Amino acid sequence: MVKNISKIGSLLLLFWGIHIQGQSINIELLKNWKFTNYDYGAAFQENFDDSNWESVTIPHDWAVKQDFNFTHDIQLTMVVQDGETQPRYRTGRTGALPYVGIGWYRTSYNITAEELNEDVQLMFDGAMSNAKVYVNGQYVGERPFGYISFYFNITKFLKPGSNSVAVRLENFNSQSRWYPGAGLYRKVSIIKSNKTRVKTWGTFVTTPVITKKKAQVNLELELVGDGKCTVVNEIIAPDGKQIEQKSREITLESASKLSENFTVSKPKLWDIKTPHLYNIKTTILKSGKVINTYNTPFGIRSIRFELDGFYLNNKRVKFKGVNMHHDFGPVGAAFHKELFVRQMKKMKDMGVNAIRFSHNPPAPEALDICDQMGMLAIDEAFDEWQIGKVLNGYSKQFDLWAKTDLTDMILRDRNHPSIIMWSIGNEIMEQYHHDPNNITGYLNNIVKSLDTTRATTAGFNSANNALESGMASTVDVAGFNYKPGIYHKIREKYPNLKFYASETGGALSTRNSYKFPVVFDTLQNTRGTSVNVHLYPDGQPGNYENTNVPWGYAPFKEFAAQEYSDFVYGEFVWTGYDYLGEPSPYHTAKSRSSYFAPVDMVGLEKDKFYLYQSEWHEDKDVLHVFPHWTLPEMTGKTLPVVCYSTYEHAELFVNGKSYGISKKVKQEVPDFLANNIKKEASGGTSMVQLKAYAMVWEDVAYESGELKVVAYNSKGKPIAETVRYTSGNPHTIKIEPEIDIINKGEVGVYVVSVLDKDGNLCVNYNRNMQMEVNGAAEFLASGNGDPTNVQNLSKPKRKLFNGQAVIYVKGTKAGQVTVRVTSEDFKGENRQLIVN
Repeated sequence: MVKNISKIGSLLLLFWGIHIQGQSINIELLKNWKFTNYDYGAAFQENFDDSNWESVTIPHDWAVKQDFNFTHDIQLTMVVQDGETQPRYRTGRTGALPYVGIGWYRTSYNITAEELNEDVQLMFDGAMSNAKVYVNGQYVGERPFGYISFYFNITKFLKPGSNSVAVRLENFNSQSRWYPGAGLYRKVSIIKSNKTRVKTWGTFVTTPVITKKKAQVNLELELVGDGKCTVVNEIIAPDGKQIEQKSREITLESASKLSENFTVSKPKLWDIKTPHLYNIKTTILKSGKVINTYNTPFGIRSIRFELDGFYLNNKRVKFKGVNMHHDFGPVGAAFHKELFVRQMKKMKDMGVNAIRFSHNPPAPEALDICDQMGMLAIDEAFDEWQIGKVLNGYSKQFDLWAKTDLTDMILRDRNHPSIIMWSIGNEIMEQYHHDPNNITGYLNNIVKSLDTTRATTAGFNSANNALESGMASTVDVAGFNYKPGIYHKIREKYPNLKFYASETGGALSTRNSYKFPVVFDTLQNTRGTSVNVHLYPDGQPGNYENTNVPWGYAPFKEFAAQEYSDFVYGEFVWTGYDYLGEPSPYHTAKSRSSYFAPVDMVGLEKDKFYLYQSEWHEDKDVLHVFPHWTLPEMTGKTLPVVCYSTYEHAELFVNGKSYGISKKVKQEVPDFLANNIKKEASGGTSMVQLKAYAMVWEDVAYESGELKVVAYNSKGKPIAETVRYTSGNPHTIKIEPEIDIINKGEVGVYVVSVLDKDGNLCVNYNRNMQMEVNGAAEFLASGNGDPTNVQNLSKPKRKLFNGQAVIYVKGTKAGQVTVRVTSEDFKGENRQLIVN
């Protein structure tokens, strides 16, 4: 029974006076955990002695602290995407870290007899993987999928006083195509509430009508419990003020679903540049006493998917997106929200407006941050369906768990305004068999049963198969991976298909590394073979965007294709950051992390960062020139100099000598367009194509000294310049914190650079440094952006890579932190940071 109340008078006074007493309580279980890698069969028992186990804090990744070894998880596999026709051994595919094996975690939780009258839920935001949970020695439940959030009601397993919680995890060989992490790598929480409450993930807010004057806000609400109660819902504006409030009296049996409609006058829209967030606060009262509260943040915004593009708040928005794996490089898969904020700030600075979480659900805090920073998001469920890509991948779990995992992802995440599409899969192998069991339709229907306000999608790398089988048209919006030459043909043959580029790029680079002479070759001749003729022995490809994996290409190709086929919704670059694992095409005991991104694994920019910035960022003036000018091996030789810029004309000078004015050129009609969908036009990268979206001086005689580029306006007047100098001998170590103040428990980042006496980066400095952290923080990890570096990430010794490295520290208490760095050439340099 539901009854509207128009006057609640004194009830509201009571409500405002005592609502704090009845709040649901969320307790983060992050400290006081014990961990072991040894498979104690009896470790689930209530009184098991874990005193000799390691003490750890959650989030925790057990594998990232261990040594690299290319014998870890050697995979005998055939990668169809790479054109392989027979299996071969691959190393480093999962990061060369020992993530395979069993891990046990134990902790205790205290509860009073009075609190046992409440509901107590144990929530895991992510546990890698095959989790089995025990409370007081009793089996509670399990969840195989390592990326999904899950929870159990543990009330019936509890007793007054101390309660033991044990979790058994197990990762298998050939479980993943990249580094998955290991352990309780995301937050663990206890959620206490009255038995009459809002069901976990039991709200859904939509905004079906939006005008400048008003917005309609609809709330669907699911309650559990019994008896009579009053439900009060109020909308809180971005400034914290109450907008509207509604109340109902209801009688609950075992469950009840309610709906409320609100009107918000002059709504502040959630948008990329103005991510305004509202909140619906739900309060449940019995006999005038508050027994439960539940908050649902949301945004007021409209999205539309049309044939000519994607629309946000009735404005056409082109995706300037990147794919993001879930690890943070040197700290592994352990989720630290401040490190994700760091990544998103870097991406925003590059001009990025959208993230595709590849290829599984992210930590829930990641979506909170996307909401707060105005970043569009694609939430992706699976990398495998019934047909596997690796021996022990998700295909082993799909039939039993796919519906549950997909349902929980959508229920957990559907109030995030940042999410615009639900992806049901990436490069699924069913493409090659025309989806015989119609898994595309099955998963698509699950999504639609839970949310019709967003589009469904999937990333297809076999475009012809996905189109012919109908898979691409079953989802609302199709994603195509690495197909820049056929967008126009897809539109010609399938005029009603809406689509975007779900993965683009695939060119390889490492920060401040250059190979001469510059050979413009795309590695296409290595497809399906074991001969990699342009895989440089040192594992460091050049930065001219002229080396790529067989299925990849340089960024300019996608720029040109998107402009030629403007109806494409946009692109998602593979990837935003380099990540652990998938060192394509270096799979022979050389590298342990990827090469694709504009930003390396420790968050330092490569040259192509500025290419994307010059094309994508709407509010930045860009003038970036490369290579660096410390190249003694090139004395007396010529090389190409490239400038990425928002300016149209620039002049190059070497030690005052002009090499003329170059003009930024764009390809009006790409020369790589295919004649049909089945096969794209072939052809390597040419010097003419390299010039696209850049200014290039092809034959510049190298001589040490000064390299300068001066930009001019249309009237020939100088308006900007950038200079690079040949660096001298190493003189100082600069230690620069990216943020001067962090909070206790948070991670801070220091960038270490070796400079000459004039402050120029010594790009050829690659010696070891020792790190020491004292005071209010502890050393956590370090890295240098070199995919071939196999020094332990958690030990305070690291080679600098091309003059730079990054240190991660974790605040332990309030006070001052001192970071000291000593190298083979320097006695030591200090830098301070404050922990609140």
